[in-house]
Amino acid sequence: MPDDPSRSGESDIHTPGPVRLLLELTVFFGAVAGLNFAGLRRAAGRLLVIMVGYQVLAHDRIGWLLSH
Repeated sequence: MPDDPSRSGESDIHTPGPVRLLLELTVFFGAVAGLNFAGLRRAAGRLLVIMVGYQVLAHDRIGWLLSH
């Protein structure tokens, strides 16, 4: 996505911010679900805590994605 401060902006496919956020959440929280379904509940719980913590700490980036 052009003007994304965390990327070069020279990607072949420009993805709108809300779509990119949805893709990221799907992949990462899908990993949590996958670990849980595999019976690795402790690992799933730890990854969930990490992911929620990251989302809270990255609130400015999430706001930026949602506004673009």
